[in-house]
Amino acid sequence: MLVMVGLNATAQWDPGATQSLGMGHGFNALSQSVMSNTFNNANKGTSKAENADYIYFGFSNFRGFEEKIFNQLVANDKNVDKGKIRRFLSDSRTMHQFNIRSRDFGLKDTYISDILATGIAWNWEMYHQTKSSKQKVINLRNAIRGNMAKGPVKTQIAKLSATDKTDWMMSFMYNNAMLAQTIKNTGKLTATQKQQLAQTAKQAGVENIASVSLK
Repeated sequence: MLVMVGLNATAQWDPGATQSLGMGHGFNALSQSVMSNTFNNANKGTSKAENADYIYFGFSNFRGFEEKIFNQLVANDKNVDKGKIRRFLSDSRTMHQFNIRSRDFGLKDTYISDILATGIAWNWEMYHQTKSSKQKVINLRNAIRGNMAKGPVKTQIAKLSATDKTDWMMSFMYNNAMLAQTIKNTGKLTATQKQQLAQTAKQAGVENIASVSLK
């Protein structure tokens, strides 16, 4: 995991800070496989796949992953303000943010497909500065879940260890939450942050978030 950090006096995260965090464990190809053709089928109300991958995160998982981020940042810059890093990570409240947004979309935060759909919809809303359609987000989740049940993708996911799955989803969730916190701190969506949202979507397997419609 490589993260370049810049913290100013107001503890706002550098817009580039999360760029390499999201899929920093080598899951780009897997994410692209999961998302392949997903948006083409998202509006067709694809039925749920029976083998949707259940995943559970407890508070200790988030604390552990947050500590990984903190340690990496400190290792990269011995003079960085540790208090500001911890406050920013705490303010991101990834577990809380995803739980709320998943429920708002009618999804759960205990399935990989639901987490991916929640994160992508959240990213889309920040990029387009508008509310997404709840039904389209559900359709997106169903399409992701159906794609995950296909042979090649199912095989790839089956090869992941529990730790790999946790790191994949944690990094995905933190990338969205930390970027959202940066935008909140700024008070508006800047051109740089919009580029960052597009890059984050690419890391999640969505090639062009600007051309996607969830409204």
